Amino acid sequence: MYSLVPTHSPPAVVELSPLIDRCIDAERSRNLSARSLFELRLHLDRFCTYSLERNLVFYSQLDAALLKDFILHTNPSGSPAQGKAIIWTLRKFFSYLALWNIMASNPACLLSHPKISPRHKLPQYLTAAQLRTFMTTAAERDSLQDFVIISLLATTGARPNEIVKLRPIDINCGQQFIFLHVKGNWFKRTPISSGMAELLEEHLASIPKTSEHLFQNQWRHPIDVRWIQRLVRFIGDKAGFPNRITPRMLRHTFATYAADRHGIMVTRALLGHCGASHATDVYLHLAPSKYRRLMNCHPYQTTIARETAS
Repeated sequence: MYSLVPTHSPPAVVELSPLIDRCIDAERSRNLSARSLFELRLHLDRFCTYSLERNLVFYSQLDAALLKDFILHTNPSGSPAQGKAIIWTLRKFFSYLALWNIMASNPACLLSHPKISPRHKLPQYLTAAQLRTFMTTAAERDSLQDFVIISLLATTGARPNEIVKLRPIDINCGQQFIFLHVKGNWFKRTPISSGMAELLEEHLASIPKTSEHLFQNQWRHPIDVRWIQRLVRFIGDKAGFPNRITPRMLRHTFATYAADRHGIMVTRALLGHCGASHATDVYLHLAPSKYRRLMNCHPYQTTIARETAS
């Protein structure tokens, strides 16, 4: 019988750099996204520098107290999102060290994610009038491609990187759906409206049939996420919005009105959130029209009105 976990004795001296490389390779083999690998490398390199500055020699010195000091040192402002990313990184790394018997125990398991106030989770979204103004401004542009991209963002809630990866073979105008390569490295069949299907059909007719990418710049190179961000910001400025409009805001707008009209389960499927995810729940309270009707049916509405003094 062979053990899956090595039984070699751990080194006595801390050498984090090669272990970080091995941990990154192991996570890459598990198909961790490029963005997550970048975050993992970033915070682990910072932890390596932090350890060298403090002349850490023995693995026994890498305890929970040291990890908490590192979090405070790296995240002095106390940002919940930044703290969550750092703790996620430390948990990944020290789980790897414990798995390979480099450390007897995992000190990062004692770390808890910071509690994020619900107020931090409230997304910004456009009102119906603002969305109409934004879309009207986008329709006035000469570029059909620009309007198709804006329409996809607003009517499907797609992320910019999902729009960038679209190919002509992912479009089915007849049955009114598209395949989006979504977060988690899977393809989601996303329904589109008849109007959106007509726009996509017109755009497909305007690009070369041999094109591998649905959207290209003027040099026939695939567009990137920054290109879409600049486009959305430009249209928002041209429409006269005082605040910057972002693709994320368009996604929040789509999700808000979808939750109001179709409920949380349909919205979760349209956004591509997993079945057990609670990420979609934040959109439930943002549409007041649905709850205004409920409040008008409250018993206090039928109580006797206060008599005014004559």
